[in-house]
Amino acid sequence: MTPSFPDGPRSWALVLLGLVLATACGDAEPVVFMPIERILVDIPAEPDRRVVETENPKSPVEATTIHPSPFRQFDAGAIAGLSMVPPARVRLNLEGLPRDSELRFGTGYDQLAYELESEGTVRFRIYNGETLLHENFMPFGPGIPDARKIWRRAAVPLGGMQNVVLETHLIRGDPDLLPPAGFGGLKIASDEERPRELATDDHPNLVVVVIDTLRPDRTSTYGYDQETSPHLSALAERGTKFESAWAPSPWTWPSTASLLTTLEPPEHGLMGPTNAVYLTQSLYTLPECLQTEGWTTGAFSTNPLIQVGKGFDQGFESFTEYRWKPSYLLMDEADAWLEQNSEWRFFLYLHLTDPHEYTPRRATSKSLIGTKPDGYSLARLQTAHTRMLRGKSHDIDQLRTDVAYRSTKYDATVFESDEALGRLHDKLAALGRLEDTIIVVTSDHGEAFMEHDVLHHSSTLYDEMVKVPLIIAGPGVPSGRTISERVQNRHLASTLLQLIDVEPTSNLTSGIDLFDDARRSSASAEPFFFTTMLGYWAAEGEQAELRQQPLHGVRVNDELFFHTPGLDRPMRRYFKLDTDPTAHDDLSEQFPERCDDLAAMIKVWMETLVARSPVVVGGGRSTQDLLQGIGYVGDDDE
Repeated sequence: MTPSFPDGPRSWALVLLGLVLATACGDAEPVVFMPIERILVDIPAEPDRRVVETENPKSPVEATTIHPSPFRQFDAGAIAGLSMVPPARVRLNLEGLPRDSELRFGTGYDQLAYELESEGTVRFRIYNGETLLHENFMPFGPGIPDARKIWRRAAVPLGGMQNVVLETHLIRGDPDLLPPAGFGGLKIASDEERPRELATDDHPNLVVVVIDTLRPDRTSTYGYDQETSPHLSALAERGTKFESAWAPSPWTWPSTASLLTTLEPPEHGLMGPTNAVYLTQSLYTLPECLQTEGWTTGAFSTNPLIQVGKGFDQGFESFTEYRWKPSYLLMDEADAWLEQNSEWRFFLYLHLTDPHEYTPRRATSKSLIGTKPDGYSLARLQTAHTRMLRGKSHDIDQLRTDVAYRSTKYDATVFESDEALGRLHDKLAALGRLEDTIIVVTSDHGEAFMEHDVLHHSSTLYDEMVKVPLIIAGPGVPSGRTISERVQNRHLASTLLQLIDVEPTSNLTSGIDLFDDARRSSASAEPFFFTTMLGYWAAEGEQAELRQQPLHGVRVNDELFFHTPGLDRPMRRYFKLDTDPTAHDDLSEQFPERCDDLAAMIKVWMETLVARSPVVVGGGRSTQDLLQGIGYVGDDDE
């Protein structure tokens, strides 16, 4: 969501007129403008704006994710919309919207429509009263070529209309085999133009690098005995290192949404795994704020979860997404973007995924990889690990050997991500922009190597999954400083806005300035909450608890508590970290009343934030397939 500019469009017109006159009358550089899409209504996430007049009784109208096709070369990506299996009619309330706004959308099918046994055609229409505003016809069925399994994009000028009606109707085909048709990307928006600005001492450039799955204790910057991060260490020397930074969740969607909005996961709503998968346009993100203030914005993501179709492009003039592209290749494109935009004040977001994939590719990192065990395969490791969690027979020594080897591959990918930081530094220096650019490096979550029996991430709330690096360097940032107090990296957006002298608005006011010593110290003493909808318990003989389930936790001073409230027999763990810093001595049975108090604290936290959260949009089959492909969800009996 992009709020209107502070003084309204009329004031902006006067500003722009003054800039044009100044340019015409003097030797000033010509004014260059950038387009900004101002989203006024995110229709899938705002049910009060719509009334269902007709719907198929077997397939009611619903806000969900619609995904025409997996072929990335076409405009066929998964986006939030209204699923309207024909016959269906939905009336949209447009009261109170500017006359220059447009209804923007795509018509199409979820990919299931192309798997039906019969073929047919659906007519999509938009009306205002008796006036037909838009109409198109789309075929479905198994014979449709891949190049036609796409979104048909369109826009309808609203011009002060009070309502419009969306309609789907089956024109041809078997009425017993109806396709999942719908309107995707439904929003009411208008366009603005904003002058591009130059970087100044008070308003520098920003680069935020999220290295997915990066544990701080596997970087030499944070004391690891392998030299995995020389460039990160150099950044820390000329900036500030936060020794105890925490992500709010052990997986990508909730944590990254928190980074961009300052909100905790229950409040922004992107909790996953399949029923809440979209960062709603009604929230205000850091890039939206920066774009409104004149920053040229761009993003590159190699994590398929951080994509346009899930709402992460809000506020970015350009957003390029890949599936696990290695950082050394991605940096070629990031360098080109910097060359193209370094003339202006810019914000660049890089989401790197080398440590997530354990696939080192560079000769420079090979020395970190250990000796490959005889017969090693990822399948062997995963099978043995699953058998261990199920309490079945397994070779524990072989499992530990395989995990140790895989861990060295992780180190090598950390090193390769660090090389990308070196390239970023060198490119900014070559362009003359290093001294007026703030650089941030953090992560969305950590990674486990059986410290508490589990592997990878997303499933528990121990340190190895939620403790992350956080380093900030650049103009206005104290150099060579280390802050040891606990902080949450969701406060990054509000901290950066303070550094660049921009007043936070909307939900961005939820964060604090991490360089405000008094506020940071106060916040560090407050409870830190964590959550994952992908949790499970690794406990021998407790097979039922291996099912995926919500897991919520809290840290209060030196106490750590988490539990699974949704089970018939809720499980919980309680640790006193002052005497048990690695959290291996569960004291929940010794302190049941304290556990009850902490569980009640989590319940209040959840209920309070959920009450403030926007309407969430589900993901459908394509999201389930995506998460299964990454390994976040699976069958309960696996």
